[in-house]
Amino acid sequence: MPICQNCGCKWTWRETFAKMFTFKNKIRCPSCNTSQYISKKSRNQLSLFTVIPFLIWIPFVSFGVPLVYILVLEFVSYALVLMGMPYLYKLSNEEEPMW
Repeated sequence: MPICQNCGCKWTWRETFAKMFTFKNKIRCPSCNTSQYISKKSRNQLSLFTVIPFLIWIPFVSFGVPLVYILVLEFVSYALVLMGMPYLYKLSNEEEPMW
């Protein structure tokens, strides 16, 4: 779970999950209300983590698995990725460039 770099408050899974859908660079700490940024390393990990469900269906299609099974597996993998994303969040006090 993310930890605020200013006050040291450890965020809950629910707080982090709710902040995932803000689509802003700045995230406010629920405890001290300071601006926090998702670290560069964390953004890279999150982008790779979200690609996993897209890659799952390729081997199943090549082996002729029925489409219904593939769709169920995709739905489950998307749900697992969404539930696991808050664990990958790491915060920093400054916005770090991606390059």
